[in-house]
Amino acid sequence: MALRRIFLMITMLTLASLACLVSDVKDAVDTVSKAVELLQEIDESGTWTYIGDGLDGIDKANGFAGTIEIIEGATNDTGDTITSVETSIRWSIQTDADDDAAITVIRNDERRDFVVINRGENNVDTYRVTGEGNYECLQSGQTEDDLFATGLDEAFAQYSALAVGVQAISVAEEDGKETINNFSTTRYKLVSKLQEALDILSEFPSEELRQEIADVPEFYINGSLNIDDATKALVGFNAAYADLEKKEGNTFAFEVTELDNQPD
Repeated sequence: MALRRIFLMITMLTLASLACLVSDVKDAVDTVSKAVELLQEIDESGTWTYIGDGLDGIDKANGFAGTIEIIEGATNDTGDTITSVETSIRWSIQTDADDDAAITVIRNDERRDFVVINRGENNVDTYRVTGEGNYECLQSGQTEDDLFATGLDEAFAQYSALAVGVQAISVAEEDGKETINNFSTTRYKLVSKLQEALDILSEFPSEELRQEIADVPEFYINGSLNIDDATKALVGFNAAYADLEKKEGNTFAFEVTELDNQPD
């Protein structure tokens, strides 16, 4: 939560009365300008901007097949390794041109299969496959326990809640070309902008800000994303996130294995 407060604080400072914050107006203008520039960079090159645009690229295709794997647990001191796995989820999806989907979820070695029927206007019916030719309709409220997500948007939204540092204050920087599952892609690396934000905020003589800065835990971010050059679809995303204070973190790996021409 402290990280979200920092991000909101930067936004509020750009709108605040400068005279109320510092006596030297020129210094205030310079500092707020830095904050504005950082916000513009995050708005234009933020990780979630690329993800959102890339998911739109997938939506334009006539179906796709892909996988997501999430691992949560305790980490080492530097946050780059999960030392004890608490939760493991592997989510496989095949979606046709009508956005109907077949989904398999393996949660801590327990497998469950689902069929999701798209009724339009954000209305879906979700069924658990209980045997050959047998289906059980999931009631409202069951989805969280029985199914990680019914679509990519929901899957990425749930992950963003697990990794607020990746969501709120990191950017994607171009990092060359890469071929993934026969897709020719542009690769982007994830870069945290937290320290830059903290450095900007530290220039304001405010006790409240100093306390906010002191409350922000250190965290680890590493990862990359891949955008298909032909369709602009997101075909790969890998991220590791850890709260170094709590020594807790997660890894998230997504890839598209097929795009277009999926069977009903």
